[in-house]
Amino acid sequence: MATAGQLAGLHIETIQSRSRKYLWKIGDHRHTRLSQCVMVTSGPATVSLDEVRADFGGAAVMIIPAGTVHSFKFGSDTQGLVLTLDLNHLLTLTMAAHRSPIEALFSMPRAIDLRADARVAERVRSLLECLEEEFRQPDSASAPTVTWLACCALWILALRVAVPAGDAYPSGHDVDRLRRFRLLIESYYLKRWPVDRYARRLALSETSLNRLCRRLAGRTAFALVQQRLALEAQRRLVYAANSVRGVGSELGFKDPAYFSRFFRRHCGVSPHEFRRRHRGG
Repeated sequence: MATAGQLAGLHIETIQSRSRKYLWKIGDHRHTRLSQCVMVTSGPATVSLDEVRADFGGAAVMIIPAGTVHSFKFGSDTQGLVLTLDLNHLLTLTMAAHRSPIEALFSMPRAIDLRADARVAERVRSLLECLEEEFRQPDSASAPTVTWLACCALWILALRVAVPAGDAYPSGHDVDRLRRFRLLIESYYLKRWPVDRYARRLALSETSLNRLCRRLAGRTAFALVQQRLALEAQRRLVYAANSVRGVGSELGFKDPAYFSRFFRRHCGVSPHEFRRRHRGG
């Protein structure tokens, strides 16, 4: 029965069923194509999303865009649901007017504490539990209810957190520009493109690109490029066999001291200390 939802690029299961076999601790990993929405309804949870770490003791939601390195630690009594989805596929099945807020919701990793917003927490919990029930039905592959319920839950979260209160939702055109900018970063951040070159490829001025990034991602364009470079440094320090000096050289830092300062500025510790902590763990 689970294959029905999977064929549509969507899967849902409880935190209990997913994490029990890992003894409640799921180490650093990422999904290259799939995104996730993890809702904790009760119990403790610790989440790491790229360089962000958060601890919760009740209702919370984690939004994990594709490509985000993430890990979890739950308590044996933690309850909740894990929704895994192909966001691009889901959006093709979503009404055009509702796509932009959901895209904006997944524009960056988010750890959202809902303990102070019981109404939103209850609405999302109810929809995800209905979704999990529908997912297990024999006809879920052909029925539209699974997709509808997923869109409804994400829409409510988008209304709550995608943009600051009182702001207008970004247009689909702006969200698409940010998506294309992130794709360009993936292709060229190791080549150290300056921001104005990214802007030209997007047919924007550097000022307009920065304004777009601040509004939709909360950071300048340069900060997003630097964030991606720092993330790659973290990944290679944990998973690659190269020395710290070698990792810095691969990333274009000819001066090891400059690489160390860059890494400490973005990650709070030296690259040597970061490697020791994560490999030791």
